[in-house]
Amino acid sequence: MFSHTLQTLFALAVRLVPGLATILLAPVLPAQECPSLDNKRLSLTPIIRDMVNPTPSQGDIELPMPCGGKLILRPVCIPAADFLSDHQLRLGCENCGRPDQGFMESKRIANLSGAFTINDLPDTWRQHLDNLNQSASMHCPRSTDENSQAFYYFIGKYEISVFQWKAIMDGVCPGWDVRFTSDDPRPKTNVSWFEAVAFTQSYTEWLLKNRPDALPAFDAGRTGYIRLPTEAEWEYAARGGALVSESDLNQEDFFPLKNRTYSDYAVYTGADAAKPTEKLAWIGSKCANPLGLFDTAGNAAEMTIDPFRFSIDARRHGAAGGFLVKGGSYRKRISEIMPGRREEMPFFLKDGAFRSTDLGFRVVLSGIVNPHNRNDELRQQWAEASKTVRSQDGAIEIDPDRDMIAEIERLITGSKDEVDQKNWFTIKDYIRNSKAEIARQKARAFEAVVWKALFAAESIQKFALQCKQLKNELQELKPLETQALPESEMESLTTNLANLREQIRSCNAVVDYFVHTYLASIAKSHDYTEDVIQEHLKAIFQSPHLAEKYKIRLENQLAVLKKHITLYYNQPDEINFAIIKEDIVNY
Repeated sequence: MFSHTLQTLFALAVRLVPGLATILLAPVLPAQECPSLDNKRLSLTPIIRDMVNPTPSQGDIELPMPCGGKLILRPVCIPAADFLSDHQLRLGCENCGRPDQGFMESKRIANLSGAFTINDLPDTWRQHLDNLNQSASMHCPRSTDENSQAFYYFIGKYEISVFQWKAIMDGVCPGWDVRFTSDDPRPKTNVSWFEAVAFTQSYTEWLLKNRPDALPAFDAGRTGYIRLPTEAEWEYAARGGALVSESDLNQEDFFPLKNRTYSDYAVYTGADAAKPTEKLAWIGSKCANPLGLFDTAGNAAEMTIDPFRFSIDARRHGAAGGFLVKGGSYRKRISEIMPGRREEMPFFLKDGAFRSTDLGFRVVLSGIVNPHNRNDELRQQWAEASKTVRSQDGAIEIDPDRDMIAEIERLITGSKDEVDQKNWFTIKDYIRNSKAEIARQKARAFEAVVWKALFAAESIQKFALQCKQLKNELQELKPLETQALPESEMESLTTNLANLREQIRSCNAVVDYFVHTYLASIAKSHDYTEDVIQEHLKAIFQSPHLAEKYKIRLENQLAVLKKHITLYYNQPDEINFAIIKEDIVNY
């Protein structure tokens, strides 16, 4: 409903205000990392730099590997209130090329957090993340999450390469014991899920033996470790994580393209291609996503640690199948490389473990979530979350001032009946999903209010200018009324003056209509909190579809709109027809 309203208003605005479509839909300049000319690989015989970090950038975190290699990680920051809270997001996609198979990847709610706080990390990493936050290269927690803190996991910047596989699994150093080949910088494929897991084990054990200081550590010998990513970890990072807006993260099927095309970010088979791309590209040969990750779309498809489950009614189905694969490969089409697309691969075929020449993996660095030194804090947070208040008849009382999800979790904790607990879980999931949908609808509704106000403001300016021009014409003709003119010219002048006065009256009526429309939008904004208003006005201004050269104009329009909304909130008697008209006509 709200989406349809917004589309209708937009269509009307485009029809009545020339150039508005260009203003709203023109893309912005690129900002994501791409291979530079300095890093362009001209030789078919690669060097170690091409196989380790071909496109260095701010925010890279390095773990050592044998043979002079490195694993380059990117920090993924997640806002959450405490250890027992997490961040809610929507996985899946709306248009992944198979609308009749919504059970594969229809949108569903997922929850995500990280194992590390900044205090769990080595000093050098901590300083690194502080610098990133100060430079605005990492927006976490989001400015709207006043009660949140940052939790982290770390994901591979690139897919695991042939060079890295040889160094860990084969115990040989290409370039020293064996000559480099042009395949060394390509993603390692044609390995089973079990072999990929074995790689993570072998690499973690190598680190613990040779460079234990390189890993984040907890107390009692617990340590960070390498593993395959979960689906939620992979998709959140592939979509851009905290570096894209909530609307782009949860509503779009791809991260913002930043004035580029899909082919700038992905190695895939185009719709017009006569045959599929012939082979895998070297890692990092395309542009990075907003989080600084390469090849999350196309090149090699990527394994996750999760079993595949159907996505039905915004939840995961109960049957666990093969392993889950994300990202698509160089053999796939556009719809098959969307971050939300999900594929099931078998663990085994009749002749043994399943492998594919276009299936590889990237890894994450994570840790345990219940180290001994968190016990006291976890118990305290759980006690707070699970407090139950019972009335005299033994019934659990609901605290209306607390979050309903938290209250239901208290009811689950306080109930001893398994059927009741199951029912409460169902109700909790329903409320959680409903709250998310209501929030999305409110966001769309407010966007419609804003665009309606902006359209009205644009129309006020346009027609006010026309009225001014008509009045100028009238002033130029009026002196002729006092002059001696032939009868025919006087009749013509009288007719023209009458027509001008009627046009001015009609023009003023149109301006008045749009001023009233604008005022109605300002009044409608009172349905939303100031935080929501500020958040969505900022999101509109930061839209990836907005051309840079139009931002100054929109910034002025939004500044006036915010002024009027604030005035309506704080001094509603001070805002009136005349103020609105003067402010808009003169900005």
